[in-house]
Amino acid sequence: MTDILLAHQVDMATWRRELRHHVFAGTAPDLLVWSVLPESALFQTHPIALGGRADTTAQEEPLRLSRRVVELLLFAFQASDPQRFSLLYRLIFRIVHEGLDITPQPDDADLMQVEALADAVKAETLRFRTEFAAFFRNGGNGVWVDHPAHYVVEANATYCRARVAEAWSVETPYRRMQWNERHILFGPGTGTATEHQPSLWQLDGQGVWSGYPNSVIPPSHQDVAEAPTLDVLGAEAMNCHACTLWQPANRTVFGEGPVSARIMLVGEQPGDKEDLGGHPFVGPAGQVLDRALQEAGIERPDVYVTNAVKHFRFVWRGTRRLHQKPEQENIDSCRMWLDAERRLIKPVLIVMMGVTAAQSLLRRPVTISRERSRLIPLDRRSQGLVTVHPSYLLRLPNEEDKAREYQRFVADLQLAKRFMDESAVSAEL
Repeated sequence: MTDILLAHQVDMATWRRELRHHVFAGTAPDLLVWSVLPESALFQTHPIALGGRADTTAQEEPLRLSRRVVELLLFAFQASDPQRFSLLYRLIFRIVHEGLDITPQPDDADLMQVEALADAVKAETLRFRTEFAAFFRNGGNGVWVDHPAHYVVEANATYCRARVAEAWSVETPYRRMQWNERHILFGPGTGTATEHQPSLWQLDGQGVWSGYPNSVIPPSHQDVAEAPTLDVLGAEAMNCHACTLWQPANRTVFGEGPVSARIMLVGEQPGDKEDLGGHPFVGPAGQVLDRALQEAGIERPDVYVTNAVKHFRFVWRGTRRLHQKPEQENIDSCRMWLDAERRLIKPVLIVMMGVTAAQSLLRRPVTISRERSRLIPLDRRSQGLVTVHPSYLLRLPNEEDKAREYQRFVADLQLAKRFMDESAVSAEL
C-alpha cells in the first residue's frame, strides 16, 4: 500500500503529480491510500512533505484526457466527499488502462458518481458567487461569513477578486480568504484550531497553494436568458468568454443599480478606472455623468448604470492603457447581457449615451446629431433617448464648446427626468 498526503482539500498540484506517476506506473487503485494534512498543521512554519513517493522530480508525459473528463475532474475535486480522490483516480485508471469510453454516457457507477459530485459543486459554486456578490453589493462591511457545502473557496478566488475590486475577506469553517487589493491570501478557517496563527497569510500561486482548480463556468445563452436575479446574472457574467476581450481585461464590469430602477443609463464600455475598480462610470467620464445627473435632478442611486460592452478594450502606450472603440463582434457578443439586464429591470426609459450604446439597442446605424434629444419607442413598455457619451465632453478642446455641449447633455437628462415624472403621474391616475 502507498500512502499519499495532500496539503489541503483542493491540493490538485500534488494529486495531479501522483496521479500521473501512478497511472503510468500501472498502480492499481486499491493500492493507494489518499489523505489530507490536518488543517492545524497546514499553516505551521515547518516544511511539509507531500505526496507518497521518494522521487517527485521525474518528468512524465501529460495525460491525454478529453475536455469533458477534465471538467468533471476540476469540479468533482472540490466536493466534500472524502473518497473523491480514490474515486477520481480509479476513473482515470480505468480510462487509461481498461479503455473505459465515457463518450456514449455508459451506465457506469464510477462515472455517475463523479458526475453527481461535479453537479453538486457547480450548484454550490453558483450559490457561493451569487451570495458573495449580493453581500458586497448590498453594503457588506468587507467580511463575508459563509458555510459552503463543498470546498469551493480557493477555486473561486479569481472570481471574487474580479467581482469586488475593493479589499474584502471571506470566512468559512475550513478556510479564510482575503483580498488586500494586491494579492489573494489564505489562512486557517474559523473552525480550525491552530497552535500558531500565521502572521502572514499564505499566498496563492506559491507552494502548497499552486495548482488548485479554478472554477470557470462560461455561461450559455440559455443561462443568461434564464438568470432569475441581477446577482445571479452578475455572477455568471464574471466568466463571460463570448468574445476575446476577457483575456486582456482585468474583469467583467457589470451594471449597478436597483432592480426597481425606472431609468437605465447605457454607455459604451468600461474604461481604465472601471476595469481596475470593478464599477461602471467611476472614472473621469463618470464624474461628468454624476455632476450632470445632479444638475438634472436625478439621483444616481435611483438609476441603473451599465455598458453595451462589459470588458475594457484598450491598447498599451508605454505604461498606459488607452481606450479603443469596441468592434461590432464585441457589441454583438455582449448584447445578451444587456438584453438580460433589461428583462430583469424592466426600465421605462433607456438613455443611450454614445453611438455604441445606441447601435446596440436600436440595432441599426445611428448618427447622434440626428437621433438625440427625442423619445424613441423601443418596445411596448419602454422608450429610448439618445444623447452623447460623457467622455465626448472631455475630448472637446475648446472650453466654450465644452460648456455648451455639457449644457445640452444636462438638457437631455432633464428631458429624461420630465418624462419619468409625467409617466409616474399618469400611472397614478
